[in-house]
Amino acid sequence: MHVQRETLRYSKSQIDKAADAWRRWTGATDVINFDFNELQDALGKVDHYRACHAYPLQKATMGLRSTVSTFGAPLQISQRLKRFQTILDKLHREPKMNLSRMQDIGGCRAILPDIATLRKVQKRLERRDGYIRAYDYIETPRASGYRGIHVILAYDERQIEVQLRTPVMHDWSIAVERFAGRSQEDLKSGEGSADLLLFLKKVSEAMALQENRHPVPVDLLAEVTRLRGVVITYMSTKEGNV
Repeated sequence: MHVQRETLRYSKSQIDKAADAWRRWTGATDVINFDFNELQDALGKVDHYRACHAYPLQKATMGLRSTVSTFGAPLQISQRLKRFQTILDKLHREPKMNLSRMQDIGGCRAILPDIATLRKVQKRLERRDGYIRAYDYIETPRASGYRGIHVILAYDERQIEVQLRTPVMHDWSIAVERFAGRSQEDLKSGEGSADLLLFLKKVSEAMALQENRHPVPVDLLAEVTRLRGVVITYMSTKEGNV
């Protein structure tokens, strides 16, 4: 589906000020005297900035498809434009972030058959015009246990995040999303039950070892088994309270 190109009508400074106006609203104690016209104008600018990522995202996704096909890998590719409310939530959660520097408003993802192919695609993307930087969460996983590669590319002056995962990495991420949906906790942001977060991290460690054809230590398997029992009890309690 063709997406119409949207031209940014505001400066980066105006976009960042709009985000700050939203933050002031979320922290306002005197709601009655709050300037709602300012809020409405600010939200309009944020939504417009979001819309300006749709066309660059389409270009990035097409480029990713072309790159993956070069290596003969199956085309398991998806894209998403970050939801408006999700952008607002992230601005609230990260008060020092400028909206104009948010790198994942537009994002596309490729699921690649193995780490070797993933690395080949990564290197090809890093040689493209518009390459900004890459985050290697395989060599250095996030504290949550998340693994993958994020390559930031510029298309039409908008930053697009390209995620590269293997099926094993993707399965873990999907499991986190399902647990988050069942527990109603923002597990991706490190919020929620400490036992559940630790369980997901330990599972990621075990999956990474298996994916790299290394034996999983007995003590790690024992810890995963112990935490699994704790998590089953916890999830039963959570779902019983719904």
